[in-house]
Amino acid sequence: MTTPVLLLILRIAGAALLLAFFAAVGWYLWQDLRATRQVMTGQGVSLGKLRVLANTGERPRPDTTYELSPITTLGRHSRNTIVLNDTYVSGEHALLARRDSQWWLEDLSSRNGTILNDAPLTDPTVISAGDVITIGGVQLKLELPGQNGEEKKSGIRDSNP
Repeated sequence: MTTPVLLLILRIAGAALLLAFFAAVGWYLWQDLRATRQVMTGQGVSLGKLRVLANTGERPRPDTTYELSPITTLGRHSRNTIVLNDTYVSGEHALLARRDSQWWLEDLSSRNGTILNDAPLTDPTVISAGDVITIGGVQLKLELPGQNGEEKKSGIRDSNP
């Protein structure tokens, strides 16, 4: 085999390896973007809900539920994830964010504040299922999947009768 033929074979093999590498990187990026899009649009697993318990205004009506996304904003402005039409609610009033498998509630320096379980919210706080959030005249209850007031079953049965 002559030197020019050997170099040609090495060039073709190198180009094929480079194309295979780019194809693998592209496939992994596509998979990651698809998974991220599903999480951000709420497809797949439900992250939880906010249920309206009471409202001094017309909307939202009691027993209305809102699906939570990983970052959920609450306020009067239409760009919020959950829009609350109440004069005591700021344009961007509060933020619910999922971090490290926990829900965090943060008041966004609103004028009238955010109330969590009848106590004013001063710092970002971890919240759990059943907590009641009051914003203006709207009371919202956090509902998480698998936590309807009963504990999740672990799948381990007690052998003692």
